[in-house]
Amino acid sequence: MVAALAAFSCSKKEAGYTIIVNTGNLQEIKSLILTNTRFNDPETPFSDTVAVVNNKAVFSGSIEDFEEFYLMGVIEGSVPKLITDIYLENANYTVNVKHNKDRYDADILSNGAVQTQIDSLKKLTKAVYANIDMDALMQEYSTADKAKQDSLGYILFQLSEKAEKIRDEFFENNPLSPVALIDAASDIRYMGLEPAREAVNKFAAVPEYASNKLLKKMQQELEKKEALAPGKQAPDFTLNNPEGNPVKFSDVYPKNKVTMIDFWASWCGPCRQFNPTLTKIYDKYKNKGFGIIGVSLDKDHDKWTKAIKADKLNWLHVSDLAYWDSQAGRLYNISSIPQSYFVDTEGNILLASPDEEQIESFLAEYLK
Repeated sequence: MVAALAAFSCSKKEAGYTIIVNTGNLQEIKSLILTNTRFNDPETPFSDTVAVVNNKAVFSGSIEDFEEFYLMGVIEGSVPKLITDIYLENANYTVNVKHNKDRYDADILSNGAVQTQIDSLKKLTKAVYANIDMDALMQEYSTADKAKQDSLGYILFQLSEKAEKIRDEFFENNPLSPVALIDAASDIRYMGLEPAREAVNKFAAVPEYASNKLLKKMQQELEKKEALAPGKQAPDFTLNNPEGNPVKFSDVYPKNKVTMIDFWASWCGPCRQFNPTLTKIYDKYKNKGFGIIGVSLDKDHDKWTKAIKADKLNWLHVSDLAYWDSQAGRLYNISSIPQSYFVDTEGNILLASPDEEQIESFLAEYLK
């Protein structure tokens, strides 16, 4: 087992946690909230509110395993503001709150193994940008001509590549660390089935993570992906076409040898960029039994229909105009677009979330 995980496992555990928050001269912060419910979806919601007295607030308690929490500031006359996230475990923390332009931030000192490792990685990646005034750079970019924008864009790309390389090296050297688990749990929705399965199996083999919430969420995400794997029955749905008439998916795929469900939206740049390619693919294979049902994650009917017309998408279109709450989007676990599924004449999934090259090669083989 890697050193980072061993250090985490063997480090001295506190009986509980204590978080001392110093608000300094920020008199507008009247109280503080420590919560794991920022996104309103945890299995076990928790929230603790403490008043700020003499520029200080103290949280204390205990926790079974490390988990991401959020420190929110209660400002008079405003909704609570996010100050910082904290990877909470049974350890001691000192949080020094600061205000930077239009947002709050904080410096965290802790003897917690997970927070220490998180902060170490952040420090390494932030060092890449240490001598760069990002605000000034972005301001220069916004007013520059195209040649200058290209030059500045290349500088930003190089910095990003350097920071990403540092992260890659860290995870290569610490593949089973708590930070690697946090990163994998964040990325698993965007992984293919096999990479997701490998990630879950890797962390599930570590006894220290047996009851960890992040691993459980990864396992749940894997179950969703496996339910949508090739060979599974495609979930059925009914959505309205642009004229307001309901269309049932299971009435569509029997009419084609292969049907593509194309998740897209008028506001999605990559979707619009891919549409010319998709129209060429459709024109090439439509007479061989290829059909498409476009499922839009739009909110605005006019923008949706204008995009269909502008991009010359001459196939079936449906939407409930519910944005990311799309009924079909939820059924197919859609977290990014464009994304697609291919089913046969009986609704069996043939291909899940392929890239552009896979689409062309799959159709060429399947419809030959």
